[in-house]
Amino acid sequence: MPATNPSWPQPRLTLQSQLEDLTLVWPWVQALADRYSISAQTLFAIELCLEEALSNIVRYGYRGQENQSITVDYTLGAGELVFTIQDHAPHFDPFAHFATGQAPPPTTIDELRPGGQGIRLMRKFASRLDYQPLPNGNRLTLAFTIRGS
Repeated sequence: MPATNPSWPQPRLTLQSQLEDLTLVWPWVQALADRYSISAQTLFAIELCLEEALSNIVRYGYRGQENQSITVDYTLGAGELVFTIQDHAPHFDPFAHFATGQAPPPTTIDELRPGGQGIRLMRKFASRLDYQPLPNGNRLTLAFTIRGS
């Protein structure tokens, strides 16, 4: 569907918990970038953060169990493009590990280990990051500053 269609991109994207469904996210985000004149730098940040969050939900939240629902909504306001991701996976507070002080940032490349860097990455690229446990799942909010809105 072309980005010039006023109903595209839809405010909600519904995915199933399989990595293949992540390919549906990129045209949706690109349509948002076209519609709202989002810079290449911000588009990169959005794609990076959404990929990290969504792939973690599929791999770790649902533990590879397919056909579980994930929704991604967007809203625009006050100079921010805000994405809200909801799932029905077991609760996982992405900030708990950092709140305990257990994960100091690596100071050299040798200290960098695979895994566990997703929240740090999202904090760096998103202007705002919030988590809320739901009665039956999780809600992660990622906001990105955009110019000219």
